Amino acid sequence: MPWICTGQNASHSTWELNELLPQLAEFYKVRFSFVDDVVANKSVSLSDYKQVSLSELILNLERAVDLRFEVVSDGYVVIRPFEEKDLLNVCGYVIDKAGNPLIGVTIGATGGKGSFTDGQGYFQLDSVPFSSVLEFRYVGFQPKRLTVDTSKLFDCFNVLMQEAIAVLREVIVTDYLAAGIIKRKKDIEIYPQQLKSLTGLIEPDILQSIQQSPGVNSPFETAAGLFVRGGSPDQNLVLWNGIKTYNQGHFFGMISAFNPYITDDVTFIKNGTSPKYGDRVSSVVDIRSNQSVAKAFSGGVGFNMLYGDAYIDLPILKDRLSVQFSARRSFTDILETFTYSQMADRVFQNTKISETNVGTTQAKNQFYFNDFTANMVWQTNRNNKLTLNALYNKNDLDFSSRSIADDQSLSDLLFNANEGLNLQWIRSSSGSFSFDMDINYAKYLLKYEFVNTTLDTAEVASKKNLVRDFGYRFNSEFQFNKEHKISGGYHYSNNRIQYAYETLTPLYQLTLDADNSTVDTHSFYTKYQFDNDDYFVQSGVRINYYSELGATYFEPRLFGEKRLSEHFKINTSAEYRTQVASQIKESVVSDLSLENKVWALSSKDGFPVIKSYQLTLGTNFNSRGWYMDLEGYLRQIEDVTTLTFGFLNPIDNEFRRGDSDIIGADLFLKKQFSNYESWLSYSYIRTENQFRGLNNDEPFPGNWNIEHTIKWSHIISTKGWEFSIGWIWHTGKSFTDVTEASTTGGPIAIQFAALNGNNLPVYHRLDLSVMYDFESKNQKLRYRTGVSVLNLYDRQNTLNREFRTTPSLENELIDTSVFSLGITPNLVFRIFW
Repeated sequence: MPWICTGQNASHSTWELNELLPQLAEFYKVRFSFVDDVVANKSVSLSDYKQVSLSELILNLERAVDLRFEVVSDGYVVIRPFEEKDLLNVCGYVIDKAGNPLIGVTIGATGGKGSFTDGQGYFQLDSVPFSSVLEFRYVGFQPKRLTVDTSKLFDCFNVLMQEAIAVLREVIVTDYLAAGIIKRKKDIEIYPQQLKSLTGLIEPDILQSIQQSPGVNSPFETAAGLFVRGGSPDQNLVLWNGIKTYNQGHFFGMISAFNPYITDDVTFIKNGTSPKYGDRVSSVVDIRSNQSVAKAFSGGVGFNMLYGDAYIDLPILKDRLSVQFSARRSFTDILETFTYSQMADRVFQNTKISETNVGTTQAKNQFYFNDFTANMVWQTNRNNKLTLNALYNKNDLDFSSRSIADDQSLSDLLFNANEGLNLQWIRSSSGSFSFDMDINYAKYLLKYEFVNTTLDTAEVASKKNLVRDFGYRFNSEFQFNKEHKISGGYHYSNNRIQYAYETLTPLYQLTLDADNSTVDTHSFYTKYQFDNDDYFVQSGVRINYYSELGATYFEPRLFGEKRLSEHFKINTSAEYRTQVASQIKESVVSDLSLENKVWALSSKDGFPVIKSYQLTLGTNFNSRGWYMDLEGYLRQIEDVTTLTFGFLNPIDNEFRRGDSDIIGADLFLKKQFSNYESWLSYSYIRTENQFRGLNNDEPFPGNWNIEHTIKWSHIISTKGWEFSIGWIWHTGKSFTDVTEASTTGGPIAIQFAALNGNNLPVYHRLDLSVMYDFESKNQKLRYRTGVSVLNLYDRQNTLNREFRTTPSLENELIDTSVFSLGITPNLVFRIFW
């Protein structure tokens, strides 16, 4: 594209504007209308203008001569000075004096426009009035004001902010859990590329970062097992660039399935959920890649003791088109490191993999995982943008054993995979109106086969679970002024879920259980927002119509915050949500006891629609380096089932419906100094379930009830080093104890104690991380190395306790307790460019 400027250039011809316009009029077949004094003494330097379109030429001319070229009709262009009524689109990057991006900077503009910088320090404001003032505010930095003029029309520009002198006298807490994690109103924003270390983490794992928040537990020490305020993991809505995901973990949940190095930002919501989010009744995890066109070629490569990965950002057309790719694969099927061995001991305990008698059996276990992503951003013009995102991840386990004594071979094949596509169009129109629409597709497949071969005769027991989810969404927004904004839209989802349990032998094929269901969901939603210096209110409603169920649900949502003083605020929220896709715990196929949950849909005569209510009341305080956040909540989850909650009582395993009542409170306290910060959180939660026809219709503690949790973390940063150490303590989760009483010559008779009437021993663990960042001499490459240690003092914690008997007349009672990770070190090395 020819570049137009006001100065001299040897490769360009210099023209007086009033002499150039007749040639442009003749070539583009247009008429220019202007006052002679306006174009007088205006000169431009350009190459061959015949290579560009009229719209591109006008954009360059406006920047060059500081005049407005207004196309008032086909073939007629008015040239005049810029006026306040002219609306411009501006973008830029906010940085500090070291060139580091500043995340979460508040940007306000005349006319009510506003925005925040993302994980790259990037911001974009559309339809900003000419000559209006942009105001940049960030805690600990001096406010900065810039005037919108034509110099900001063409390129994104850098905004340098200077640290405030007062920051040395009064430290204001700008981060939440760590650098790169910010709490904004009710939402927690995570910027993985700005995270160095959280206690015990060797990589900025997205889901494990969320677990640091108060009110979030992981009873089984998995990354994907997010139990948020009494909800189960399948009740969390986890989106990746608008794509619903149905499996979020690698290595049976031990690490997140999302590559953090191609993730721009993550929004985590526990309450006050926006009505644009539906489908689930617990938390929201909205993961997004960078939606701005890459300015330069960049990327990274690295490895730890489980996997290696690489990614690149590649500009194709300057300021127009860029692509991004990432790939990650474990090497666990090639090399078994100490880190893998420790995690494998945790994952495979109480399964046939750990129980195989190596002395009489030849066994082989191969496992690996991988994931791939591709993203494209195409800025078609100033007002329109297209993004295309693709995701694929899988886990593959192949375990085989052969009995030497009886010539019997056993094979377990376990495979699961997620894949998805999302195409989005973002339109920023003139004025204060904008909209976006996207179309997406998600697929999840779980497949398990157990093959028992004796004397060349094979018997196959299989389990399959297939989820297909197709969706379309339209969202619009209109900003009346600085304080008032309204948004709304339509969301369509076609969800089809199949599962089947089958046994195949040479003589017969038996289907033990199967289902093939579809639910079409039509959702309309709207939200109103009011925001000024003293009040912030979001209110709205989502209306869901489930076609196959013939049911309509109105879901009101409300969040309000009142500023009582400069440092003190109170807030409250209320919400109602519904869910038709959930996981059930199965025990039909005797398999590895891994991935023993399948997705199923609600129906008129089967699983009911799950419904959830939540009320919260909270306050926060931020002054002189201290930050305090306190929030209490009440929740009720209706129409859960015994299969959903995993009650496998051998005496009573009938399908039953019930409710879960939850009361809790989260306290977060943080002290921040210049290079040291420490935070402490305490969570209280009491969950009681009540099922009709179970436990004499009396309430009993929930399966995952962990009543008291304390998390304590310390982070020190100095000269490229970052040290973090953290301790977690919580009471043991509930379980049902048993006593045994043998009958003469017969099987053991088991007497169960009160349902979930006992608690496991207290859990506690100390974790450590050390990271170091440094650069090459030419500063073109950045390096990161580090070490982490989970369970530093190697405590054996009990995570779960269940009981079973051996299948024979002389059976025995077996305690299948699940124990925590032992001491688990990990190493990382990365290169960025």
